Amino acid sequence: MRTAWLGMPLLLAVDTALAQFRPLRFDDDFSAQRHACAKDIHSACWKDRPLGDHARVSVGGDLRWRYEHTGHPRYGLEPQDRWGVWMNRHSAFVDLRIGEHWRGFAQLASSHANGRVAGPSPVDENRLDSTNLFVEWRSATHGNRGIGVRVGIQELQFGSGRAIDAREGPNVRRSFEAVRAYATRGHWRVDAFAAAPRHNRPGTFDDGRSQTQALRGLYATRTAAITSWDVYALHFEDTLARYVQGVAHERRWTLGARVFGRRNAWDWNWESIVQGGQFGNADIRAWSLATDTGYTFDDMPGQPRLALLVAIASGDKDPDDGRLGTLNPFYPRGNYFGDEATLGPRNFFNIHPALSVQLSPQVALDAGLDFFWRHSTRDGVYAPNGMLIGPAGDSRARYVATIASLGTTWTPAPGWSASAVVAYAQPGAFLRETGADDALSLISLTLQYRF
Repeated sequence: MRTAWLGMPLLLAVDTALAQFRPLRFDDDFSAQRHACAKDIHSACWKDRPLGDHARVSVGGDLRWRYEHTGHPRYGLEPQDRWGVWMNRHSAFVDLRIGEHWRGFAQLASSHANGRVAGPSPVDENRLDSTNLFVEWRSATHGNRGIGVRVGIQELQFGSGRAIDAREGPNVRRSFEAVRAYATRGHWRVDAFAAAPRHNRPGTFDDGRSQTQALRGLYATRTAAITSWDVYALHFEDTLARYVQGVAHERRWTLGARVFGRRNAWDWNWESIVQGGQFGNADIRAWSLATDTGYTFDDMPGQPRLALLVAIASGDKDPDDGRLGTLNPFYPRGNYFGDEATLGPRNFFNIHPALSVQLSPQVALDAGLDFFWRHSTRDGVYAPNGMLIGPAGDSRARYVATIASLGTTWTPAPGWSASAVVAYAQPGAFLRETGADDALSLISLTLQYRF
């Protein structure tokens, strides 16, 4: 089986350069292959193969190999891996189009991890399961207007992935059982959905729909040449939500907006949300603001981009006041603050200067320095998955950690990418006072092929 996976790139590499791969593979653009087939360039037709007069099929997938070694995992709170962790993730999909209205999409993924002394985490290993398995109907497109509906297992990702993301960083991606309807007209796209996350289990075809969590929402995007907008409304429910206050039934609504774009050398991506609802008998009042503002020196070698990211998310001011102030980001990207993936976007304030340089057409370099504080000293520190990793206890210290990172990405050929990241995280006063007093280091090497 593994030999077959490794041989796929050699079998399917032809004309990969014509594809435009997307983070969600069912959004890939294979129009170039389609045009090539029409011109009898048969080597491209495996991406757009006719099946009779009214059906077409495309195939593709991802192969990813990753090694990482973390010194003092979770700042010394978790056992040390001796030789690091070897991970691989393989997926393959079939995209069937029938006529101009119907579509079926099936994607299977297999993820494995070896070397973690405490055993694989829930996002490390999933022997074989569906990440996408849905049926879609869409109307005939008139200009840039149309409607559609998609039903089944599917990955979801909106905007910058600050609230809903497919979780590319970890070894196991996130998917949902969902019904999603959408409409496009002019510069607008509007999505309405009702979804429940799938629980990742390590076996074969044993993932299942969450019985405790549900998410419903509306998400609208208006694209423009300079400044674009997202506006959205979400409702989340969790019958077993856990915060410093305890465990209770959470019902939370969110209103959010994002503005993003580029003008000359400047680019920006700003997002803000407010939240309300109930956590048991407590009222929810939470909010967040995230900004990413950059300037690119187009006339300099490497076109360096300097950026400043500033973000804040509310925490709970008093566990006993009958109100919950901790932000819930729902299903954010797994490496929210970097590849070390130790801290999650709840109860925080951070300042993150960053530099990106294009060393050559195939090589990019990224460097960053992240300063991380608690927003509320009465609330704890949370992991990317929302688990409480550092309760407030008696500590009133605000500073959590300083994280420095340096990474490079190499794209030697179409479909291929390789990356290397080194990171160092020095615990601040809060982590030291709550028992996590070891500096964390990370080395990760990743090779990925998409076809």
